[in-house]
Amino acid sequence: MTAPAGAVVSERRELPKRTRDETFKRGPASTDEESSKRGRAALVEEAKGSPTVRLPRSVAAGLAAAVLCGSLTGCSSLKQITSSSKPLIGESSPSASPSPTPSAGASAQAVKLPVRASGPLDTGTVTHSLKQGTFSVKLTYWTSDNAKLYSAETLKTINVAAHVEDADDTHRITISTFQVIQDDGTKRVTAATDNGRFDVTPPYPYNTVVALPAATTGATTLTLTIRLDLLVETAPKSGSYYRSTALDTLTLPLLTNGAPR
Repeated sequence: MTAPAGAVVSERRELPKRTRDETFKRGPASTDEESSKRGRAALVEEAKGSPTVRLPRSVAAGLAAAVLCGSLTGCSSLKQITSSSKPLIGESSPSASPSPTPSAGASAQAVKLPVRASGPLDTGTVTHSLKQGTFSVKLTYWTSDNAKLYSAETLKTINVAAHVEDADDTHRITISTFQVIQDDGTKRVTAATDNGRFDVTPPYPYNTVVALPAATTGATTLTLTIRLDLLVETAPKSGSYYRSTALDTLTLPLLTNGAPR
């Protein structure tokens, strides 16, 4: 059919049936990458030198999906294209909770305090009674120090009080010598000596203060030997006396560098 002169001729060229069927086939595209490439090549060849071909929107969408799917290796359907393993906004992936840290109190072990033998002056005072024939001599020791903290180097001040019991007041009794000897296991020294005539006839007492010298470094105990020489009147107002010696010991435990050795 011949078109009138001056009329615009719009030519629509039909694509070969085989190519059209492959191109416009609806549904899931082939997953084979080679088939996809051949289909695209055929479309390009057919479009060369051909007028513009307008395709329906549904066909164009299917073609775009087929081309995109063909370029993705391992894509088997349009559903796979639109699916995503990426979590949606607002969804939170589970996070590992931090493992509990053991408390310092659980791992800490109880500290053992040094064990020290108890001493006679730990309570501050102690009393000893010495039998001397027909009477007794009572000795009382006390200190204002903390005897539990005594070490070889610490200053130690001991108070001593002596008085006679179980005797009448008709026989005169005097102390002629009071002496304290200190022994730390390494050396033995005289800590105090008091010579004279000290009346201890009841109810009179004898009182003195003894400052103990430093002991040998590392010593763990101090042994004090206390000696009292007593003169006892043989008969009331006779002026004659006999001698009686009273001996006592006092052992003080010591700390070595803050702990017992």
